[in-house]
Amino acid sequence: MITDILSFVVALSILVFVHELGHFLVAKRAGIRVERFSVGYPPKLISVQWGETEYCISAIPFGGYVKVAGMADVGTDEVTGEPWEFPSKSIWVRMAVIAAGPAMNFLFAFAVFVLMFYAWGMETVVSTSVDPGEDSVAAGAGLRKWDRVVGVDDSPVANVHEFEAALTLTAGQGMWVDVVRDGQIITFLLPPSSEERYGLEYLLSSTVGAVIEGTPAEEVGLQEGDRITSVAGVPVRSWDDMRIEISSHPDETVLLTWIRDSRPMETPITPVAHSIGDSTRGHIGISPYTTVQVGLGEAIRMSAGSVYSSSLLILDFIREIFQKDRYKELGGPIRIAMLAGETAQLGLRTFLSFLALLSVNLAILNLLPIPVLDGGHLTFLTLEAVMRRPLSVRQREVFQQIGLVIILGIMVLVTFNDLQQIVYHRVLEFFQ
Repeated sequence: MITDILSFVVALSILVFVHELGHFLVAKRAGIRVERFSVGYPPKLISVQWGETEYCISAIPFGGYVKVAGMADVGTDEVTGEPWEFPSKSIWVRMAVIAAGPAMNFLFAFAVFVLMFYAWGMETVVSTSVDPGEDSVAAGAGLRKWDRVVGVDDSPVANVHEFEAALTLTAGQGMWVDVVRDGQIITFLLPPSSEERYGLEYLLSSTVGAVIEGTPAEEVGLQEGDRITSVAGVPVRSWDDMRIEISSHPDETVLLTWIRDSRPMETPITPVAHSIGDSTRGHIGISPYTTVQVGLGEAIRMSAGSVYSSSLLILDFIREIFQKDRYKELGGPIRIAMLAGETAQLGLRTFLSFLALLSVNLAILNLLPIPVLDGGHLTFLTLEAVMRRPLSVRQREVFQQIGLVIILGIMVLVTFNDLQQIVYHRVLEFFQ
């Protein structure tokens, strides 16, 4: 519990600091006076006056704010019309100040992904087994389901990342592909085609990508690249088939067979029992993923893709809340704190990944057109640009009150969901 709380405070403090820093930097750049920059909410613990701005660390760590001159919604003094006040600036400048917070969260997530990919590399599936779609270019060239790609144009291919890189280089101009089929290497010519990946889909075979330390797999000597062929006498080809067989033998010694460098091997192994919900399953400590190092340019490209795909995932979830009643899956501060604690215990890399995803989440949620959020302020400014006059004070107050009701309603819902999940798991534990 202590780890959860501390990890949550650290994560939230970092993300709020980054968000408010965006507002602060653009406001300063635009010549708008920033009276206070606070990490956390009052009462103040530490404050330093530097120029016109008071920098604070406050007692309540769940948030933070910047106090911009002339922004009444954050409790500043009455607007006087001074040129350094927020309302005195053009609509586009004010939009830039508001949008800078979410933009910084996107940039922060991007920077974290770059750091992770460059420092630790990227995870990719080691299996290169493929399934040519019916009537695809690959099928027409002679490839079959479960062919394993081992080379492209005389260059070896050891994982999906390397195969994707080779596909990018050929750019649909055709290529020679070496595959392993029934223990034999066969070469095929794929003709030029605009079909994505020449119609090939990936299959997750029972090939080991990584072996976890201190597990039965390490004890019996399994290595990356080993292709498991049977568990307890049951032939397996896909990762799911293998996983199901291993899961069904917790704490039971079974015979495991595999292929390494074309040589068949076998050994007894005892899957470790793990309780998952109300069932017990066996695990031996292997993963289909391996880690490959990438250069800075590749890390930047992949990070942009990660931010983009994370954004689409969050937007799809928001859409499905209204279309498929997924509101029960919404999590609040309690669930976020639990996830923060869990990822922190799994190591720095996992925690940073969680932090990057949470930063994207914060950016998108802040851009929703709900009054009191940045998206609400941008909506007001858009209306001002269209009507060529700002909303009246009374209109803004009404919309702000509606926004507060919406936010409070969401907070009640997610807190209820969190508590419901906790109670559910406690009841399960009690009856186990």
